[in-house]
Amino acid sequence: MPFGRVVSAFQSPKTANHKIFRAAVIVAAFSLVVKVAATFREATTARAFGRGDAIDAFILAYLVPSYFVAILAGSLNQALVPTYVQVRDSKGQKAADRLFTSALSHSTVLLSSVCLALAVLGRLILPHLASGFSAQKLELTLHLYYAILPVVVLGGVSANCSSVLNAEGRFAFAAFTPILSPIIMTAGVLFLAPWFGPWVLACGIVSGAFLECSLLIFSLKAYNIHLTLEDPGTETGIAEVRKQYFPLIAAGVLGSSAMVIDQAMAAMLSPGSVAALNYGNKIISVVLNLMSISLTTAAIPYLSEMAAAENWSGCRRTLNTYSRLLLGLSVPLTLILILGSRLIVRVLLQRGAFTAADAAVVAHVQAMYALQMPFFAVNILIVRVLTAMKRNDIIMYSAALNLVLDVILNIICMRFFGVAGIALSTSLFYAASFFVLGTAVHVLLQRAEKSPTNLSPAVVLGSVS
Repeated sequence: MPFGRVVSAFQSPKTANHKIFRAAVIVAAFSLVVKVAATFREATTARAFGRGDAIDAFILAYLVPSYFVAILAGSLNQALVPTYVQVRDSKGQKAADRLFTSALSHSTVLLSSVCLALAVLGRLILPHLASGFSAQKLELTLHLYYAILPVVVLGGVSANCSSVLNAEGRFAFAAFTPILSPIIMTAGVLFLAPWFGPWVLACGIVSGAFLECSLLIFSLKAYNIHLTLEDPGTETGIAEVRKQYFPLIAAGVLGSSAMVIDQAMAAMLSPGSVAALNYGNKIISVVLNLMSISLTTAAIPYLSEMAAAENWSGCRRTLNTYSRLLLGLSVPLTLILILGSRLIVRVLLQRGAFTAADAAVVAHVQAMYALQMPFFAVNILIVRVLTAMKRNDIIMYSAALNLVLDVILNIICMRFFGVAGIALSTSLFYAASFFVLGTAVHVLLQRAEKSPTNLSPAVVLGSVS
């Protein structure tokens, strides 16, 4: 598609592409402010802790809670929004409020139960993840882990509230509230780190999560979204949410397990490897969030509306338009980040306890992570199209493939590139996922345009294979 045709897709203010683009700009703008705060936090943390045992312990301690927030809350959000939009448009806001209340209560009970189970199982889980840690370092990791656990519930509730605000077109507030954690953590590192060490990070992340959760809950009424005590009944669509939820949980477990495996395998390497992997992914994740996550956050409500109306040609046009836009942005950025990796790391991180040797290791990791960007960016958009079409089973199968590839590629690449090989492995399995999911969504939309009822898993997966 020539660039002029891409531009023309946004010219009319009534088109879905224009609405998505406008929402994406809002999300990206506020997310940029949040990411700047997070980057400053990382630079401050690197200066105070370098790649020492304290930061390794904090990263491993936070890994498991963040993993469960991502797979449980994130999966519910993806399952909820398409059904929420469908119920709101067909049955009205009160029915949508009942659906959201029911989904939020189910999510809170589930998250609380998981939090309790993680507290009981902590001393069994962490020694396996931190197999290369000394006894003293492992004990610090365990203590930090228990301090951080409340973010499982707080982060989950925040994610649910944010998803419904986004579904109602209230993108700005949901995109801005995550700034609280990096601000509090940065202040803690600047003024209290010499006395309390990594505890300022643990306390900061929990305090920020609590404030974010509180603000989002109080904002719901202001945006005409009401939690209700009425019996939700069976007409609200909660059964459909549950039906979509469990494949997404499975996909989330499989997908997020790759991150846990990467960190655990990094812990088997030389000291500081976990921190190097974490630092090396920070800039890449910032760019990907601003470019692709912002776009797909904005797109999912409108894609859900098109899917509910069976406007499959509109879904295809949106997917094609934004895929080209994402590739046009991500390929040059990938080259810039690879070629300028050493300079970026030196400018942002090399000071205090973070030495030139540390910068060289992290720059290599960052360059390997950068290779994933074009594939990851479009992949997220494809996943959102599948979610809007309620075809989360395909996402689950792809996540299983990714996990197997991640383990195999980690073992191979670590032998040649050390901790940077883990980053290269991530980029390679995102490339594989891009081709699998891209083929699947192409077949699915083609079948849907011809016959809207011909969307069974056997048809799509058979065509892909």
